[in-house]
Amino acid sequence: MKHRLLWILLALSVLWVSLTGHPQATWIEWYGHEDEVHVGGVLDMGTEYWLYGTSVASMDPPAAGIVVLKVQTDGTLIHPVSYDWDGVTSAADAVIDEAGNVLFAGRTNAYGAVGFDAYVLKTDPSGQTLAEWVYGDALDESAARIFPGTHGDYYLVGNQTNPDDPIADASTPGYGGLDFRSGPYVARIQPSGAADWKRDFRTTANEVVFDAALAYNGDCYVLSTAYGFPNAEDALCVHRVADHGGMMWKRTFGAGSSKGYGLHALDSGWLLVAGSRRIEGGEEPQGLLLMLSAIGREVWSGTFGDPGAATALHALAETDDGLFVAAGTQIADHASYEDDIYIVCVDIYGEMQWEETISMGKHVVVEDLVVLDDGGFLVAGGGAEAGEPFQAFLLRVDP
Repeated sequence: MKHRLLWILLALSVLWVSLTGHPQATWIEWYGHEDEVHVGGVLDMGTEYWLYGTSVASMDPPAAGIVVLKVQTDGTLIHPVSYDWDGVTSAADAVIDEAGNVLFAGRTNAYGAVGFDAYVLKTDPSGQTLAEWVYGDALDESAARIFPGTHGDYYLVGNQTNPDDPIADASTPGYGGLDFRSGPYVARIQPSGAADWKRDFRTTANEVVFDAALAYNGDCYVLSTAYGFPNAEDALCVHRVADHGGMMWKRTFGAGSSKGYGLHALDSGWLLVAGSRRIEGGEEPQGLLLMLSAIGREVWSGTFGDPGAATALHALAETDDGLFVAAGTQIADHASYEDDIYIVCVDIYGEMQWEETISMGKHVVVEDLVVLDDGGFLVAGGGAEAGEPFQAFLLRVDP
């Protein structure tokens, strides 16, 4: 009788998990490296994952390169360091082209750059360099995102900064080195590397681009945060840039000091934004999801996370069944230097379907979220204990 009751309770627990659809962390793997690693994202290569980013050996003098960690689908590291290219100061994004080659993008002071420029480095699947291109003008440019357009071309989206116009306190806004007066920078490039056009959209604000997405008609959406230091609150900004390079519109959402980090374009033309917002009366910022129409008008918004903790959502993905998953970080005790990973799933109306908090035991930053063909997804980022260099991590979560 005792064993029968045990089996009944076990069956009920399995049924409860299946009914709630609550996700479970299958594995978390950390990947050591001789240098500090700042993760840009993860590529699903089919039989393996490529966790890529920037390996930083020294900041004075600068010594950095692209690092790629090849990982089996169970999280096992295939090579401690697959490839390491010098001459870059950031590897912010990567995309796979139709031939299976990989295009990396970020910021460089090599390849003939004037000061710092945005770059694209094209390699074959084995890591052999096929081409390298730089894009910039008299000021400093950097790429945050690269993605295919609708004409066989690519959008390269990032920032243009003025190194001669530093803000009053360079350590406050612009985490990641973008600590100058900054504005969006967008280029449309051909597979040959030739630029159809390059545009900068600078203002007097310190506006830092974090994400971008392709519109249904071939235009480009750009997401940025305008840092209001020292006299104003931060504001979330969404731009729509036409495929010929002209600015169509810009929307600003500044209520409660809002920040935008992740952007996803729906097939319907709507946009979902992830970030953070300090709600009225709250001591800590909460994770923000903001749905916009195709012309940038708010459809709905919601905040998520523990009200007693600081939460920010950084990465977004859409599931095959039309739900939306956002991943970020949550910290309850700022003195602990320990973040949790916070993941939330909502429907098209912003109604929460589930949420999950995963303790990491150290300071972490979430950079990417990828939905896999089997319904699971990967969370990629970096982290470290206090006083230690940043290393890369990969987290697999299954429904």
